[in-house]
Amino acid sequence: MRFVILLSALLFSACRGETVEPEIQAPAFETNYVVANDESRLGFAATQEGVVFTGEFTDFEALIYFDPEELEASRVLVSVPLASFDGGSTDRNSNASSNIWFDAKKFPVAVFESQLIREDGNAYIAQGTLMLKGQTKQILFPFKLNETDGRTVMTATFPINRTRWDVGQSPWNTEGYVGLDVILDLRIVADRAP
Repeated sequence: MRFVILLSALLFSACRGETVEPEIQAPAFETNYVVANDESRLGFAATQEGVVFTGEFTDFEALIYFDPEELEASRVLVSVPLASFDGGSTDRNSNASSNIWFDAKKFPVAVFESQLIREDGNAYIAQGTLMLKGQTKQILFPFKLNETDGRTVMTATFPINRTRWDVGQSPWNTEGYVGLDVILDLRIVADRAP
């Protein structure tokens, strides 16, 4: 089976209403799947003072080429405007763009780009880089794919340590107030293109 998924949303990053265009050269992928934006979600869970809270990034753009018979040619590129952060409270949302956290005015977009995709049992792992807050670090992006009646659903749940990218600088770079690990919880739904 061979498919390509194009997840397209309006890609913008705003601080106090200012639109910033990210400087990303997306590869030209042939696409035969189209995302169902209203059913897809880039969610996360974290802890604040020991209490779990959830949120999401409401805007994103992703190109995913995947062929289980040709994994060496498969690729994932996901870009997320950090101003689309929604942490479930006005206080979290207003603080997230500050230089202590995302520094979204200076670094408006986070980008994951795979370098290698391999099979892992009944799932897959994309090894690649996450560029966030001006720093590029290696991560593993595990995901599962299910297809029913021509509709493909990609799901992924995995932790990242925010301090690797200096998200939450001193005094927020310890477990004392906000947990170091953030659990990303992704669900991308796509249909075959007409």
